[in-house]
Parts: sequence; C-alpha cells; structure tokens
Amino acid sequence: MEIAIKLYFTLRKDNTPSGSQKGKTPLTKKGRPKNARDLENERKKITRELDKLMKNHEKASKALDDFQNEQSNDQSLIDDDMILYDSKKNKSLWAVLSKPEIDSFPGLPASCTQEVLTAWDFLCTFNRSLSLHPIALDDFAAALICKPTSKDETAIPPLYLVETHLALLKLLMNDISSDSWWWSTLETPETEAKEEIGRGEADNIAPTIKVDFVALIDYEEDPIVTRKWLQALEDIRIKRANAGGSIKAVIKSAVSLTTNPFVKSYLKKAMQGWKSGDAAFAKQSVMWLIGRVREARPDLWGRTFDPGALKENKAKVAHGAASAMEALEDVTEENVEDIHYGESDGEESDFEDDENDMETEEDFKQNRQDANRISSTVKEDLAAPVTTIIPNKPPPYMVDLLLPPYKPLFNSNLVSPFTWSFMVGASVSRILHRYKRLRNEVDDNLREFAELEPLTVGERRKREKLSVFRVLSECIAEAENGQECPIESAVEHLCSGRDYLSLTALQRLCILRVLIEAAYDTYHINQCVQDNINARTTAIKQLENEERRAKKEAKEEAAKVEMAARQRLAIEAKDEFISKKKREIIRKNKYTGEFTNEYLDSLTEDDIASFEEETKAEFDALPGPKQFSKNEVRTIVSKINDEVAFNTNELEALTLEEIQSRENNTLVDMEEELARYSDPGTVYSRDISAKTENLKREIQSFKEWQESLPASRAEAIDALKDAIEDGSIKALRSAIRIAKQTLLSGEDEETGGMWTLCLLRDAALELKNAEKRKRVTEAQKELIARRDKCFVRTEVAGKDRAYNQYWHFEHDVGGGVWYDAHFKIKSEGDESDDDATPKMNPAHIIMGAKDEENDLRDSNDKKFIKFSRQEYHPSGTVNSLVRHHNGCMSSSKSLRGLIKNLDSKGLREASLKTSLKVILEASGFVDAQANEGETEGADAVKSVGDDDHFAEAKAMASSNPEDFGTVQGLPMINSIQSAIGQRCRIRRVADEISAPDAATYLNGSVAGWKIKKTITEYHNPETEELTVAEKQKILWSVALDHGGEEEIAALELLNGLVRAKKWKHQYPGYFEHDSPLFSYRNKVGRFCGRAADAPYAASNLCFSKLMLKREQEFYSSLKSRTYENNWGGKSGLRNNWIATLKENVDGANSLRDALLTLEDAFNELCGEPVEQNDSNSNKTAKELLKDDNLRCDIELESLGLKISGLWHCYDSRAVFREIISSSSALGIFALGLDLICRNCQAYLDATKPTVTRKSASNYTINYDQYTSASGRMTRSAYSTGTETQANGRRQNSWQQQNDDY
Repeated sequence: MEIAIKLYFTLRKDNTPSGSQKGKTPLTKKGRPKNARDLENERKKITRELDKLMKNHEKASKALDDFQNEQSNDQSLIDDDMILYDSKKNKSLWAVLSKPEIDSFPGLPASCTQEVLTAWDFLCTFNRSLSLHPIALDDFAAALICKPTSKDETAIPPLYLVETHLALLKLLMNDISSDSWWWSTLETPETEAKEEIGRGEADNIAPTIKVDFVALIDYEEDPIVTRKWLQALEDIRIKRANAGGSIKAVIKSAVSLTTNPFVKSYLKKAMQGWKSGDAAFAKQSVMWLIGRVREARPDLWGRTFDPGALKENKAKVAHGAASAMEALEDVTEENVEDIHYGESDGEESDFEDDENDMETEEDFKQNRQDANRISSTVKEDLAAPVTTIIPNKPPPYMVDLLLPPYKPLFNSNLVSPFTWSFMVGASVSRILHRYKRLRNEVDDNLREFAELEPLTVGERRKREKLSVFRVLSECIAEAENGQECPIESAVEHLCSGRDYLSLTALQRLCILRVLIEAAYDTYHINQCVQDNINARTTAIKQLENEERRAKKEAKEEAAKVEMAARQRLAIEAKDEFISKKKREIIRKNKYTGEFTNEYLDSLTEDDIASFEEETKAEFDALPGPKQFSKNEVRTIVSKINDEVAFNTNELEALTLEEIQSRENNTLVDMEEELARYSDPGTVYSRDISAKTENLKREIQSFKEWQESLPASRAEAIDALKDAIEDGSIKALRSAIRIAKQTLLSGEDEETGGMWTLCLLRDAALELKNAEKRKRVTEAQKELIARRDKCFVRTEVAGKDRAYNQYWHFEHDVGGGVWYDAHFKIKSEGDESDDDATPKMNPAHIIMGAKDEENDLRDSNDKKFIKFSRQEYHPSGTVNSLVRHHNGCMSSSKSLRGLIKNLDSKGLREASLKTSLKVILEASGFVDAQANEGETEGADAVKSVGDDDHFAEAKAMASSNPEDFGTVQGLPMINSIQSAIGQRCRIRRVADEISAPDAATYLNGSVAGWKIKKTITEYHNPETEELTVAEKQKILWSVALDHGGEEEIAALELLNGLVRAKKWKHQYPGYFEHDSPLFSYRNKVGRFCGRAADAPYAASNLCFSKLMLKREQEFYSSLKSRTYENNWGGKSGLRNNWIATLKENVDGANSLRDALLTLEDAFNELCGEPVEQNDSNSNKTAKELLKDDNLRCDIELESLGLKISGLWHCYDSRAVFREIISSSSALGIFALGLDLICRNCQAYLDATKPTVTRKSASNYTINYDQYTSASGRMTRSAYSTGTETQANGRRQNSWQQQNDDY
C-alpha cells in the first residue's frame, strides 16, 4: 500500500510499465505537466484513486481484524467428558464433596436424605395450594423424628405434622382423582355403579345362546370360584374379535376354573360358533353372560343383601334373560355337527377332554347339598396363568370397619385433628392397592406387546409383593435382607388403631411420601402447575426483554469505550506525527537558518501540518478513529478499563520482579541522597539534620519491610488467585485489600498515575465485572422474583464432570447447596487409584428389586439395555435402584472450594460455576477468613493446642458444678481429648425475660480457640480508688453449618458437645421442648382451629366437648321416637354423664366409658336390633375380628330403608363395643362417635313420619270457621274456636294410649 501511495504521488521513479499494462497508456504522463490546469487535474485524479484505495484497505483490514478477533476470543465450551483428565483437580473435587457440613438427618437413614428433601420441597413449593405455612428444613426433619419423652396417653404429634397431613387429606378428598383409589379395596353400591359405567356395553348386548339361566345362577358354587371365572372372562372385553387364539385361551381358562355345569355347557356352545380368525360370536356370548351374572349376583363382590331381596333380584334378571332368549333356537347335537369348533381337520377339540369330567344337570340335582364343601378345598393355583390385573384385596382393618361405605367428605368430622392419623392409614392402604393394580396393568401390556406368555399367579404375587418396595426410591434401604416393609407395616399399624407416635421416623416419611405422590395426581395441583407455567412463560418473556435491554446497554457502553479508544489512537498518531515533523523542521533549520528559534517555538499544530505540501498531504492521510485495527483498539480498550478500575488516568502493570526492582532502586536513591547529606562539604543545619534522621529511619523501615513483605506478598498473591477463581465480590474485595496492604500497588510520581501488580489488576477487573453482574441482577431482581413465584418445580442448579447433581432450595433459610453424588461401580480386578471417584461394589450400592428387563426387550440388545439403565446410574451397568449419597455445603469455605475445583471450559461445569457464584453472592455467607485482620489487636484463633484448657473445663464441670455450671451428660464426652473438630449444637434464646422457652438451635463444628483478655474497672472501697483488673477467658470458635461463626465459653461448649451427641444419635430421653418446631402456627390455613387453640385441638377436653355437642344434636330427636326414656328421665343418667365429661377427662379410660355409655343410651332410644339367624352368631366379637374371612362380612353401618334400631344386628353392636373397649386411641373414639351419629341419622331418616293423602284428609282443618265476613282469617277468631283443633305434632306414647285425653 505504501508503494502504491508513493507511486501515485510520483515519489518513486519507476517509468517501466508492468507486464499487464503493455500497449496501454500509463496513468501518469511522462515529464511535468504543461500548465497549472493539467497539474490540478492530475492531482484530483490521484486523490480520488487514493481515497478509493484507502477505503478498500480500511474495509479489508476490518474484515481481517474481525476474523482474527473471533478466532482469538473463540472460547467455545466443550463437553466435559472430552476435557483432558486432571487427577489432581478430580481429587480436590471429591475431597470437597467427601466432607459436607450436613450428610444426613438424625434418626433417618442416610439413603433417605433425598426423600426428606423431596417431601419438604413439595410442602414448601405448594404451600398456598395446601394452605400450609412453610417450615425450615431442620424443623421438618425434627418433626419426623420427634418422640415425646413421657409415655402419657395425651401426648400428640407436633402441630406441623397434624396440619400437614390434614392439608394433604383435605386436598385428596376434595379432588376427583381420589375416586380412582378410594374404591380400590372397598366394594360399595357407589363403586359398583362406577364399574357398571365402564362396562355399559354389556347391557346392550343381545343373547346368542339359549340357556337355563335360572338353573345357572341357582347352582351353589363357591363365591370365590365364581369370582375367579368371571374375572378370567373379563379379559375378553379388551380382546379384538379377530384375536381368536386369545379369546379361546380365556374361555378355556374359565372352563378350568368353574364347577358350574351350566356355565361349562354355555361356554362350550359359545365355542361352537367360533370360526378361524373370527371369534365375534364367542366374544358376544361371553360378554352377555358376564353382564347377566354380575347383575343377578351383586353379593359376589362383598356386599351384604337381604336374602329375600337377593332372591327377588335373581328372579327379575332371570325373567329378563328368558324374555330376551325367546326368539333363539336351541342348539342341539343335530345342528351342532355343521358348526366349526375352531380346530383344524383331523384334530380333536380341547373340550372333548372336559366332556367326561363335566357334571350333568342330573348330577347337579343329586349333589346339590354337597356343593358348599368346595369352598373349603379351593386354593389359588400359583402355576396357573393370571386372569386379572386386580391384586389380592387385604381384609378390612379395624379402621375400615368404622368408616362409612362412601368416600369421606373433606369437611366432615372424619377428617379432623382427632382422626387424621387413621384416615391417613386408610388412604395410604388404598393408594398402594391402586398402585399395585396399575403396575399389574403395565406388566401385562408390556408382555402382550412383546408377545410373551402371560405371568403365572405365583409370579404375579411375587411382583405385587415387590411393587411396594418400588414406590419410593430410597425409603426401601432399611427394608432389605428380609426386613419388614416400612410402608406396609406403617399402614397396618395405623389401620389397626395404634398410635401415630409409635411409628419410626422412616415409617412417617414413607407415609408422607405416598400422600405426596397421590397429591401430584390431583386436578388441583395439576391446574396450579399449568397456571404457573402460563404465568411463568409471561414472566420469562419480560425477563428476557430486560436481559436484552441490559445487553444493549452493555453493548452501547462497550461501543463508547471503543470509540474513546479509537479517538485516543487517532490523537496519539496525530501527536506523534506533529512531534516528528517538528523535529525534522528544527533539524533542517540548523543547516539553513531560515527561521528563528522564537518562530519555531510559536508554531502550532496547524502551522506544522501545513508547513509544506508534502507534510500537508501526509497529515491528511493520517488514519482516523475508524481506520485502526481491532487488535490496536482492543489494546487501548484494555488499558482504559484498567485505568477505570483503579480510578486513575494512567496505569502501569508490573510483574513482582519489576516491583522488587523498583523498590531496590528506591532504596538506592534514598541511600545516595543520605550519602550526599553526609558529604564533608555540606553545610549542616537544623533542617539538614532533621532530613538526615528521617532518611535513616525511612531506610531502616524500608529494609525491614523488604524482609517481611515476601511472605505476606506470597499469601496475598495466593488469595488473589483464589478470589479470581471464586469470582465473588466479597472474596475479591478482601483479597484486593490484603494485596494493597502488602504494597503491591502504589502511585507513580513520574506519570502522575499508578502502578500495580498484574495479578492485582486482573482481580480489580474481575471485581468490576462482578459488580456489574450484581447491578444487572439487582435490576432484574423484581422480575426474577415474579418468575420464581410462578413455581413449577425446583430445578437442578447444574451437574459436574461426574454427573453429580446440585440443588439449591429457595425456602432453605441456610442457603446451602445440596448435591447428589454418583459413586463408581467397582468392576472385578479394578485396582486403579488414579481416579479419585469413590468406588463401591455392586452388592453394596444396589438396593431394591431388579428390573424385569425381559418384559421390555431382549436382554441381548446392549444399547437399549444400557440406555434404560442410565436412569439408575450413569454407567448403565445396573438394572436396579442405587444408593444416593447426598450432602449439603452450607458454608462459604466449602462453596468456594467447590467453585475453585470446577472447570470453566466444560459445558456442565461452566454453567454450574455461574449458578453457584450467584447463589454464593445472594446467600449472605460470612467467611471467617474475610474478617481476619479487620480488628486490630485481636488475638489469633489457634486450630490446635486446646487439650489442657478443655481438660480443665471438664474437671471444673465435674468437681465444682455450683460455680462452673451444670452439664447434663458429661460422661458422654469424657473420652474426647480436644474440642477442635467436634460437632457442637448451640442453644440461643432471643429474649430470656419475656420468652425464655423460645430457643433456636445452631449446628456447627469447633474450628479453634483463643485467649481473650478483658479489662474491667471497679471501685475499691478500701482505697476509694478505681482498680483495673485484667482477666483471661478461654473462648472456642464454632463454624456454623449455615455460615458465620460463634465464640462460646467453656460451659456452653460442653453443653453443646453433649447436646450434639444426643441429637445426632437420638439419645433416649433427649427432647428439645423449646425448639421452634413446637411454636409453629399455620398462618395460611386453620385446620386445627384458632392459633391459640391449635395445640390442644386433639386433646381429651376437646373430644369431651365434641361428645357433648353431638349428644345434644341427636337427643332431642331420638327422645320423641321412644316410649321409654331412661336416659333423659328422672333417673338422671344423662345429667351424670354430662357432669362426668365436664369434670373428669384426664385419661382414655374415662372417655372410653363415656362413649360406651352414650352408645348404650342411643341404642336404648333407637331400639334393639332385630334377631337374625346367622351362622356366625355363636362366635364372639373378638373371634369375628381375628378371622380375616369373617371380618369381610362385618358391616357396622346402618344401610337400606328398613332400619329399626341403632344397629342392624347384635353382632354389629358387639363388634363395635369390642373395638372401642380394646382401644385407647382418641382417634378410634372419634371414628366410633361419628359411626354412632351416622347410624342415629339413618334411624331418624328411616323412622321419619310420613303423611299420605288418605291420612291427611282425616286431619283437615276447617279454616272457614275462623274467617271473618270479609274472608280474611283473624287471630281473634282462631283463638276463640270452639271445636277441637287438630294438632300436627306427633303424640307421645301416653297420648296415643289415652285417646280421650
């Protein structure tokens, strides 16, 4: 380009045309222009060509610089798996993860930590939907393990657990989704109606075969067998008509199950109409039979019917079936010969083998009396194929007998602070049964899709048993090796009427998790999530707009800085050109002497630029602000940013060696100056002497600094590196302050600017960027809060190179980061130690039942198998659940250590690192190291050497507790030699006077100790002077789990160590009565009443008030329906009962007696039950309850219209009284009271007086006699009536017997 410019200015003599220009006229003419006009034209032409070249050069240079800039700044993130393995960094990462502040919750297995977090996060996230005020994580875990020390019967669980379970119960009972599982183990008229809706097409199916339906339904077959072959035939509903093989297998299975000859004959005739590839006739016949038998025999499904009503129903259905079959022809042996039986030529029918074994109708009539003996011998054939997806139904528990036959209403007395634990047990039992059914359905669908043989009954029962262990992923850890399943044992415990407080912490967690899983399926929660998704989408769009605006402002700011850099480059180029030309003019003037020195000194920039034509042309050709390359601009931009970061006009970055060299030069200059003052020729004076002394002191101090600074500077440099890696504002400010204290930056007297260490400059720039990010975050804080308010779920903060997941919960007051670490599965012969990832044997890491992979696909498909297994472990080598290793990093030190060991080049770790920095900045953690050195004269904290002081404190607590203080459980820590590194639980009381029982507990680790000197002044009465006394006090520093530190004395240290051990290991008898857990009040909802009365909502006093209220509600209505009222009569039984409840409600015995007395009174008022000849009448109530089969026939509810008393039979009353008498749980009493009230209401509804038209005519009142002449009835005429007025009120027994009264 320079050659071209010189050529066009004719500064280079080259008259030879180029090869490509031969035969053409050159651009410049030979020789000089002839006149001024030609010269001007040629100059203009050259100028235009020059401008064109300069523009092309500028465009090409810009494109080249942009490309080089993109290539140099191209730091594209790559997959973490492709990053070069660094064993040192990997070991550092696992060293941080192996020492979390919180690794588990006391009283709960370590493998259940994730389940605790899941349950707590759901309750906090959906707190508004549940009307439940959130609680801290530590208090939630404390609620799960809380067990009162006293064995008082009146002890109740923590109020938070009561409110939580009531909130979940009301949510579930008020949602339509609960209908899918509430009826899973109960068969009632409501559930039967729902089932009939699902099979409504059977009512519209026309019969295809003529059969003696009366004889078919009158055959005395074991109900269990009848249910089995009906359930076997149910599978035909989902079969297609062209699936002949499947339909044939179902019918054969039913034939093998049934003992009814009429059913076998019917099914044989149905198969006679089967054709190859078309089984529509057989399917239609079977579906008609299923519908009619279910309609005629509703008693098969556990419902109790009056024998007369059942017989009438059979006759009605049989009559309808006979009417529908009138148009059909009988299928005889003569017209059967032409029907294809579904077998190939030459092959005998499978039904011929059963023909000899089939019982004839004559045999049925002869053996009718012996048919009942079959039920005692029928057992489940474990080798037979399954015929239904419905699992075995458990027998009804004690709680089930007290519940109504319908789903309880969410606002009824059945869902109350008294009964919540037993309602929870009944609900979880049904939810698990529904889960088993869904799992069976999935198993069958997968096997049918894979065209596999159906499961056998034994295999199905085995899978059903294991399915409960698969409901939760971690809660099964304690149920391995043949131990009892915590979920099923908890359900049995609660449904049997036992106390909730007797459950273990694991069982409580399992119960809560099952309810939460059911809550996820509710319409209310799903609608809430959907609404939040829509609102969150809008909030995210607003946030994205704000982010784009912030990026635009940052881009505009960067453009301003770039323009300033270009202008500085242009000014520097101009100044350099002017200085260069001025020196040339001065140098030429020395030879010519044309100008005077005064004239040269007075030359301005414009004068120099236009001094000559050539100079003017060069000045005009200087590059403008837009003509500099990106590299040049980038260098100046970086320089400007450095100057802005240090708030100076010029900054020089130096290395440590250059700083030391400057200091040595400064020392040499000071010594030379001192030597000049020491020159013999110097005249001494007072000022010179003072300066000499000052210089000596400065030189001495400077030398001392040079000796002590290297160590301090090394620490400061390490702190700067760690802070830059950390990236947080607090760490950077602390490191920069320490670096400035070690003289790694200072003022430059020569330039008037500053000099600094290169690393310090980088830290200042990083601090500036961090502050800029914080300003952007603060500006977007409101929008982020609006987005987070539209909750959907807690998203993972990120993953590291080992696929470990990290979580941060917004409701966690500690602000810690939880991680879920994946350990490697150790293979056989793997003894490598280069990888620091912890390794475990498969036998130790695998838990729970393995996946049945054969149901999914052939196990030889390695790719699919590995992909499906990666849900359990990243390696894809196990087909079962694996143990989770969770921990929480809640301190500033651990979080910064984690951030430091993350690689910014990886996709996952770069994103995780950014998220952790934001969490660290927002958490407000206080780093203990950040405060070091701020307080001058403070004693340093020592990390070792407290053995003697700790032993002395223990000795003082043991020998002199009156002066030292009381330490409960001191022998537990006698074996501890040093307190450093031990766990400590500190108790803090906010107000000792007004609220001495409201305390908070803080967990931490003892980090060090120090000696604190205190100076006190007191007045000495003897000398009447102020005496100063100096005392030394030993303090221990405790690093808290949730950030910060506490300094405690010896007494508090010993109590904290003992308290931590008791809390960690759940020491028997240890109970924190002043924990924040027990001061919890639900501010969002009031499931237990007012806040002041909530802790006592399930007390004996409240239940006695409830009994009094319910008795008053029903007594006034019952007393008018009886002839003899011994309860409220002159005997005074009712008054005594009321007085007893008001005065003596101390224990469960008094409440039990009161409830039984109330039942006895209501039973007398309603009337005794009708005698029934029941086969079980010779068994006692206790025997009926212990027998699972007989328990299924117990019905305590008064059903139907013919109700003549409180109970429908004597056995029902005996069972009820046995349940109440054998229980001491207040919830069972509440369920029993509600059952009595329901039966009373049913009795009142059944005995309500009815008025017919005929009876109403006998009591018609002639109102004409009471009317006036105008036709209007008057009160005076009505009051003076002479005829007997008919009384609409029902007469009592004495009035009915004395008609003349």
